[in-house]
Amino acid sequence: MSDHRPIGVLDSGLGGLTVVKEVIRQLPNENIIFIGDEARMPYGVKTREQIISYTREMVQYLISQDVKLIIYGCNTATANALAQLRTEFTVPMIGVIKPGAQAAVKVSKTGSIGIIGTESTINSKSYSQTIAAIDSKVNVLGIAAQKFVSIVEADKINSQEAEDNISETLLPFKDSDYDTLILGCTHFPMLKTQINKYLPKITLIDPAVSTVEITKGYLTDNKLLTDQDNRTIKLYTTGSISEFSKLAKRWLQTDIAEISLVNIGGSNERNNHSN
Repeated sequence: MSDHRPIGVLDSGLGGLTVVKEVIRQLPNENIIFIGDEARMPYGVKTREQIISYTREMVQYLISQDVKLIIYGCNTATANALAQLRTEFTVPMIGVIKPGAQAAVKVSKTGSIGIIGTESTINSKSYSQTIAAIDSKVNVLGIAAQKFVSIVEADKINSQEAEDNISETLLPFKDSDYDTLILGCTHFPMLKTQINKYLPKITLIDPAVSTVEITKGYLTDNKLLTDQDNRTIKLYTTGSISEFSKLAKRWLQTDIAEISLVNIGGSNERNNHSN
């Protein structure tokens, strides 16, 4: 049996492209459909109810595109919406938090793990609770790095502003016991080089890597892998297509079949693409 249906990836913005990049690397034959809700980002400062409602609309959109599995390429959506939406939909859904937490616990030697994420992810304590369930002795420090999201979205990762913000935000991890840092927002791996420069001794964990490993295992166990060799990648955004398109092409470095604007929910009353 071979299942050619695409893997769906959702995100509040373009950070989820770091997850798409991992899917391309680990599952090179799979079709991918990505949706980024640029029109309503950032999710990290929204209420839990809003996040659940926006994420539900993305899930419904991906289901309408006949995906076989959905990866939440967004820590904020994983923290706030995954448990709820699993009760509403039957499509398999995998979030980035548990795989990221597991990878960090495995890597850390000092038992001190740092987490950076959006305000909402940090406030939800999802990572600290998940880590505590794996190993209660681990010492965890979570810091909200909300500004990093806008730096990535504005394509300013190599700016002085980015450097200043990184050194200011990550100061508590400098010359400390923390030997592992979870990039708890899918936008943050795009700043890996810059974070590494400031914290050269710390191992950075990109949860996308272990999330896609788990996805691959799930698809393999359930005989849902495809055996084709001509995959297509389709990217959809609810916001500005030109910025999104420029960054997506540079970041993914691969053939993209389609990049389109899509309208979900009633929040952005642009009905040119509705249903």
